[in-house]
Amino acid sequence: LYSASRRVKPRKEDASTLDAVVLEAVVAELDATDRAAAGALGRASDAVGAADWRAAAEHSAVAQELAWKVLHTGHWTEVAPVWRAAYAAACHCAAVACTSVDAASEREVLLGALRTVDLGLMLGDTRFRAALLRLARRLETLPFAA
Repeated sequence: LYSASRRVKPRKEDASTLDAVVLEAVVAELDATDRAAAGALGRASDAVGAADWRAAAEHSAVAQELAWKVLHTGHWTEVAPVWRAAYAAACHCAAVACTSVDAASEREVLLGALRTVDLGLMLGDTRFRAALLRLARRLETLPFAA
């Protein structure tokens, strides 16, 4: 199992990175509620850091799905804020992963990544908002073939 107590290596902050300290806190808080979601999110972030795009896409999809289910069960006021943070972080990892592969120049891939970032902004909390906005700005500068 993925350990929430691991140390996240700080990376230079750019469009492809999340705040490591905040992410570590989110993973630790999530680990107390759902070990599978915490593990998937932690592995997705680690895979992005290691430029393992296939693993990043796989693990972020699992984290997104688990968070999505919680966010869409019951009344929105009853959802713990950590799930919104987890969803935002998973969306960030997913978008970075799908735009970092060879197919990143394809219009559908870029639009899909932008949609994922958009969902992260709408459903996520503010902890990763700045990173999602940086990524959205980067995606919007990429050439979208008509």
